[in-house]
Formats: sequence, structure tokens, C-alpha cells
Amino acid sequence: MIISDSLIKKNQQQYENTVIDYIDKQNGHFIVLSDDQSFLTLLRLTLGKVLGLQPDILTTVVDPAQLLRYINKVIVRHPSPVIFMERVMGARDLSFLVQQFKGAFPLSRIIVLTIGAERDRIMLLHEVGADNFIAKPVSTNTLVEKIAFTLRPQTRLGQMIDSAKELLDKKRPEEALELCRKILEIKPNSAAGYLVMGDAHRLKGDIEKARGSYELASQHANLFLEPLRRLAELHEEAGDAKMRLLYLQKLDKLSPLNVDRKVNIGEIHLRLGNADEAEKLFDSALAQVTREAMRNVSSVSNRIAAFYEEKNPVKAEKFLRKTLEIRESFLSRADVHTFNLLGISLRQQGRWKDAVAEYVKALKLAPDDENLYYNMAMAYAEGKEFSAARGNMIRALELNPDIVRSNASVAYNMGLVFVQSESVERGLQCFKTALELEPEFEPARKALERYAKY
Repeated sequence: MIISDSLIKKNQQQYENTVIDYIDKQNGHFIVLSDDQSFLTLLRLTLGKVLGLQPDILTTVVDPAQLLRYINKVIVRHPSPVIFMERVMGARDLSFLVQQFKGAFPLSRIIVLTIGAERDRIMLLHEVGADNFIAKPVSTNTLVEKIAFTLRPQTRLGQMIDSAKELLDKKRPEEALELCRKILEIKPNSAAGYLVMGDAHRLKGDIEKARGSYELASQHANLFLEPLRRLAELHEEAGDAKMRLLYLQKLDKLSPLNVDRKVNIGEIHLRLGNADEAEKLFDSALAQVTREAMRNVSSVSNRIAAFYEEKNPVKAEKFLRKTLEIRESFLSRADVHTFNLLGISLRQQGRWKDAVAEYVKALKLAPDDENLYYNMAMAYAEGKEFSAARGNMIRALELNPDIVRSNASVAYNMGLVFVQSESVERGLQCFKTALELEPEFEPARKALERYAKY
């Protein structure tokens, strides 16, 4: 279906009006915990120039330790702030803050800022209170749309569901049920509609009908956690340990990083006489806690290494190796960045062979990571092993043809590897790409002049 430009503009205007109304009519306020200057600039420009809002509707926090103090100040005048929060800041995972602040300030809305994240991590963040996610970099239009959807649904159906929830808050379940029936007439398989219907039946004390509605909600949305959580609660209230266990296990499969739930599942197994299963769950919970602790310790080590990165690569190497030692039993694709940094530190010391050895280790964790092959090619080139360098550079391009366009320096380096390995035509094309990306990039211009005669 082709969407007309006029409809796109109409929708965008609707998103903008939602954000403006939040400030003007709902006494709204934005708080952002971030040290990403590009995002902060975009947010300020979007709120100020695009939406015409005053600068005082935004509070910026750059130190996670100060976030609580700023929220307490803002909440006095603005009880329902929107909080933008980096998932990782200063090499430190801030996921734990989401649950803390959502619990302390239930009227707030939390938008987590990420640069890629594992699905399981996103599921856990959603489960503990994140209202939405923004993957950076983000465009102005997408930013406005994300804020608007966080504030309120942008469809008639979504607004009807919100109205049904408001009726439940006012203890009017019959009216909520009537509205849910209308929702299901418009969209017969609405998981959200069945969920609210279940809540209405539950409020009336009709547990069987509530259970049936929650089951239908779960059937029509495989990744919807709330119906399963409600079903687990119903069976806990009924004292049915086996059925509660069933739904907790389904939740654990969808969102496996929730440690408290693993312990609960283990405890039920223990009560049911399944000692071996209980021990497996308890071991798994402890392993997850340990993994998170190691993640925090290693992030501090990585942060220290960053201080030494340019001036003292030997010290940087020490702390990067410490990171990998700490995480030895828990190494995953997420650690590839550390291997890349270690390789760069080794190359700065002239130890290109050692750098290659670290990249090879990292490839076992992420065999399809083009950046690893690019860095390995650079290491081989520094050792004048140009044939091996070319092979790795070609592999990087096979995995991601756009890597050459990531920035002018990358394109230039690729060009040097190719011309030095007697692939002159390919090298010239890389130099041209570098100049397309950055017309004033002098090294690429000189290299193009030098090698064009061959």
C-alpha cells in the first residue's frame, strides 16, 4: 500500500500536537540522562525549533548519581515527566535504574536510549518498566513519533483501550467491559482489548472469565508478557502451584534475564518435590547475577582503559585484558568491542601479530562481524602482510558492502590496503569514495593522484 505524502504530513502533525499538548495542557516536562552530545543537540532542536517549546521544559542530567535529585525537583511541579535514559553510560549499564525509578515514580514515562541491544535485554527492560525505546542515531521525525506514542496511543483503537483502563481505575468494570466489546468488534483479535477485558472480569470477581480473556490475549500476541503475568497471578491467588509454574515458565522463556522469576520458579519446583529442577533454576539465577556483576566490573575496567587509550597503550592493554579475564566464563558477542580496543592498543605498540591473535579469538564470538575483519586487515597491513590484509578486507566488504562508506578514513585505509596488495583499481575506487564522503580529505586526494598513474 502506497502512503501519500499528505497522509504522512497529517500523521506527523498529529504526533507533534500530542507532544505540544503534553507540555501545554498536561504540565509536562522532559528529563534526559545522557552524555551523548549529538542526541542532546537533536532533542533540544526538536523541542525548540521544530515544536516551538520553551527551553525550560527540558532538564539535562549528565551524572546518573544526580538523576534522583533532579527528578525530585521536577516532580513537585510536573508529576508526570518523560525521562530519557541511556541504557549504557560511561561504559556502565544503567538498566537497573529503570525499575528503581518506575517503582518510585509510577506516573513517569521512561524512554530507554540504546545503540543496539540484545532482544533479551530489551524484553527485561520492558518488563521492569520501560515505556519505549529509541535506537540511536534517530531522525527528528522518528524522535517526535516515539515521544508521541509514549505519551498516548495515536490510533482510535489505542485511545479506546486507554479509556477502558481509566474506567477500571474508577472502579467501573461494567462500562469497561462494554467498551472492550466495542474494541473487539473493531479488531476481533486485539490482545490489548482481551487483556483489559480480563482485568474488568477480575475486578468483578469473575475469575474464570478473567482467565479466559487473558488466555485469548496471550494467544493473539506471542510476545505480550502482561497476559502471562496476570495468569500467573490468578493461579497464585487460587493456590494452584502447577498452573502458576506453567505460566512463569512461559514468561521465563520470553524474558530469560529476570532473576527474581527464576528464583520463584525454583521455589515452586522445590515445593512440588522437583529438587533437581529447583537446583538448576537456582544455579541459573546465580549465574545470571554473577554475569551482571561481572558486566559491571568489566565496564569499569573498560572505562579506565579508555583514559589510557591514546597516551599509554601499554596501560590500556593491561585494563582491557583485565576486562576479558573478569568475563572469561561469560564471554559473548557483546565483548567484541573490548577485543577490538585491545587489538588497537597492541597495534599502537607495534605488536600486530598479537593484535591478529586477539581478533581471531573475537571471531569465535562473532564470525560475521565486519569490523573485526577490517581491523585484522589493518593489523596485517602494518606487518606488511598485504595478501592476508587484502583477504580480510574483502571479507569485511562481503559481510557489509557499506562499511567502505562508514567514514572517509575507513575508505582511505581500505584503499591503501588494496593498492599495496596490487588491487589498484579497487583501491582507487576506495579513495574516490573517501573524497565523496569528505571532499577536503587531503590524504585520499594525494593517494588518488599518486596511484592513478599505475
